[in-house]
Amino acid sequence: MITLKGINKTYESKAGRFEAVKEVNLTINKGEIFGFVGYSGAGKSTLLRLINGLELPSAGTVQLEDKLLSELNKKAIRQERHSIGMIFQHFNLLWSRTVLENVMFPLEIAKVEKAKRIKKAEDLIQLVGLSGKENAYPAQLSGGEKQRVGIARALANDPKVLLSDEATSALDPQTTDEVLELLEKINRELNVTIVLITHEMEVVRKICNRVAVMDSGIIVEEGPVLDVFKHPKNPVTQRFVKQDREIDKKETQTALKELQRLYPEGNIVQLLFEGGNVNVPFITQVSRETGVDVNIIQGSIQSTHEIPMGTLVVQLLGTKDERQAALTLLATYPIEVEVLGHAD
Repeated sequence: MITLKGINKTYESKAGRFEAVKEVNLTINKGEIFGFVGYSGAGKSTLLRLINGLELPSAGTVQLEDKLLSELNKKAIRQERHSIGMIFQHFNLLWSRTVLENVMFPLEIAKVEKAKRIKKAEDLIQLVGLSGKENAYPAQLSGGEKQRVGIARALANDPKVLLSDEATSALDPQTTDEVLELLEKINRELNVTIVLITHEMEVVRKICNRVAVMDSGIIVEEGPVLDVFKHPKNPVTQRFVKQDREIDKKETQTALKELQRLYPEGNIVQLLFEGGNVNVPFITQVSRETGVDVNIIQGSIQSTHEIPMGTLVVQLLGTKDERQAALTLLATYPIEVEVLGHAD
């Protein structure tokens, strides 16, 4: 669907030469939700502008289906851009126009006759859950409603690809979840390929099939979301995943030291599990069969686009043999076991 080969983007200025994107090679499949995540300055916004043809690469090619965008003239690029919808962080609505008029705006530019563009806009407004708001102005809408208008407008020309530029970063957590659910619905029902950039790993975890982590213009890690969350390899990815799991290193280390002081014979273990294993009562089973007591320190269950995954930090209390038996039994379950600390 979207193929990036040998992409580099360099800017020249009086201050010198700046490489915003370096040697990016990537394929985004038709119908998937793909995320680019990175901190400010990572190059993800530049890459998005290269995908939609707003900028041309200094080297390499950008291909949308069978068209090489990077080799088209400006007129042809503008034409191809009709098949690419764009959702913005700050909505970019026309404040003097109603919801209906905002959604119709791309159709006006495309010179679609009035009756057809009204019908199309009304259908899209219903799709994004804003029925009854057709005659409202942006100033009368909440942030989430404004973003829904932006999404409806982005869909007006029946795009093949929907690009999302930090579309949820200005929204509260509940509204963010609602917008992400809407994007999933659009992806599922309209089979629109969605590419989003974000600095929030939670957004990637909840909605994306695959993710690319960027740092200093380079893709440092890429793969299925679940694999990246379970086995982050690059330090930048590890930091994103760690932040998303809400486990603070200093607090965790302090808790470990205190628990080891109180229970010097204990083993502190981190368990990572996924899918149907979230609901398996393995803690009870291990405790019952080996005689260990289990002290739960910290735990969370997170949803991904495909399946839930969970992290649990526990302390195993008992004799050395009982604890070893518990670790051996835990290893027979379809979970990942890591011993974080032990006294002996």
